[in-house]
Amino acid sequence: MKTLLIDGDMLVHRSTVAVEKDTRFLDRYHILFSDAESAWNVLMETLGELQNAADTSEVLVTFSDPEVNFRKGLVGGDYKSHRAGSRKPLAYWETRKRVEDNFATTEMPTLEADDVMGILMTRHPGDYILWSLDKDLKQIPGLHLVDDEVIRRPLSECDHFFYLQTLAGDVTDGYSGCPGVGVAGAERALREGSKLVAYQHELKSGKRKGEVETRWEEVPADTPWETVVSLYKKAGLGEGDALLNARMARILRNEDYANGEIVLWTPNA
Repeated sequence: MKTLLIDGDMLVHRSTVAVEKDTRFLDRYHILFSDAESAWNVLMETLGELQNAADTSEVLVTFSDPEVNFRKGLVGGDYKSHRAGSRKPLAYWETRKRVEDNFATTEMPTLEADDVMGILMTRHPGDYILWSLDKDLKQIPGLHLVDDEVIRRPLSECDHFFYLQTLAGDVTDGYSGCPGVGVAGAERALREGSKLVAYQHELKSGKRKGEVETRWEEVPADTPWETVVSLYKKAGLGEGDALLNARMARILRNEDYANGEIVLWTPNA
């Protein structure tokens, strides 16, 4: 029987947010309160639905390291800085503790739950069915529970999404991607397998006749990384900028984590 691999951060957050209530009195005061038992009931109901959809009774819940996140070491305080002033739902930590007391759970030092799932999915192919609503997990090959259906994400599709994220960026996670590209532009370039090459063009007429300007032409790329780097260069950036965004976007796989140490992604590694 396969094990349902659960994004515990998301499961607990959604369950505890669902039961928070804002009560107003004396026409001007608001009190926010939560019932931890109701949160637990919501969580158990959700978990039961997920288990039924995945057709398994085996569950492993993953959590993020609550203290340290290795991506902050890559970009400093900008990583998820928009969440710095936000709070956890009122019953979050109590509900997380209850999950840890009642189910098999796991976390890894400095890693997010996404990375833990990515490592386990690729370390033990076929043993798990992954559930998360985070689009970043589209980078991880294997079985996924999506809209109550178990689907298989092939490696080629997952690699494509990784490069797409490297170009498009994710401002909510603190990395901007390649300026001026966006999802549609990144998708087109990667699907076509093209790269941009600079050349010098001399203007033949008009007020600027005789001036030389840089133009770009599309040619076939040997690898998706060539596509990525060429777009960063057209935007006035370098391969180092592309690499930083790739490392921020990358959800770790088994090959990215050896003997308890993170192996930062490099092209053709």
